Amino acid sequence: MSQIPMIWHAKFYLDGHTLLSSNPSLELFAGSYRGTAWLFSPVFDALRYAGVELNKYSTEFDANWFIANMVWATPFVVATWLLLKRVNFDTDASSVFVLFCALTLFSPFYASINKDIIPALACFVSMHSLAKGHTARAMVIFVALCVAYGLTIRSYFLLFALLFLATQSISGNRRLVVLAILAGTGIVYLAFPYIPRTLIDIGRAEYLEGVSATRIDYFFDDFSALGFTLNRLTSLARIAFPIELILKSPAYLPFVVFRCYASALTLRLMGSRIPTDLRVASSVVFAFTLTQAIFEPDFGSSFRHFLMVMPAVIYLQAGRLRAPGRFRVPRLVFR
Repeated sequence: MSQIPMIWHAKFYLDGHTLLSSNPSLELFAGSYRGTAWLFSPVFDALRYAGVELNKYSTEFDANWFIANMVWATPFVVATWLLLKRVNFDTDASSVFVLFCALTLFSPFYASINKDIIPALACFVSMHSLAKGHTARAMVIFVALCVAYGLTIRSYFLLFALLFLATQSISGNRRLVVLAILAGTGIVYLAFPYIPRTLIDIGRAEYLEGVSATRIDYFFDDFSALGFTLNRLTSLARIAFPIELILKSPAYLPFVVFRCYASALTLRLMGSRIPTDLRVASSVVFAFTLTQAIFEPDFGSSFRHFLMVMPAVIYLQAGRLRAPGRFRVPRLVFR
């Protein structure tokens, strides 16, 4: 389905077009496009050497475009297959739904030249190690890759790594998780004058107003400490459960259902009675959602970037039956 251009909007290929025109560079805080272009440069060179014309990528839907997309799709599909084998993925209705979303609904996000495949593959490596029973090793790998990625390509991954460690340390107690969110809200309020607004404002630049139909419109003044803090707190709930998108268009319904299910799954698999490996995976998804609440300018970007933690969602879906009790939408009680 990802290879039928009539189904998917051409905006899905803007990432690839920008990467191909970027000046490759790997240095501290090189930026998401320059740093990723450096990582992909050997692949680009190999494709050009094989005769694939990349200069018209995203402007013509031809064999060159198809081959390039398949090169990016293959690692994600293979990594998904390997993880499914390792975790003994079930075939019940909810598992089929999750797998459908991962491989089909999100296919335009991974089956094209894009930046998000690198952290997605890093998450696959961590989940694969987690599935082998190497919990500590999986956490070290995940944090190390996040830090390396954050120092060179996407700086907000440094915050993601920090939030993951914080969430994992208290994921055995849901009450502490809620209290930590409230404490973090207070810290954001007090630290408002020192927050690097440039990283946030770039994504919400005025020239991008027409790019996305799903822009997250804040309820409060984002240039005051209280407004900024309240906007992030409400964005956390809105991104985790983006029900409001259904009012914009029923076309978003599959994405909304999946995102709500993933959030419910994540919250359910926290608590003292949940196996440690599942709490690690749920902490990955939860910490990423916290990070998204700070930086994401629109719901479309939040869905696309969620691809980066899709391996953790697959792991949670496979392991949910190992949790005590029958899986259901999380009950709002603390244990």
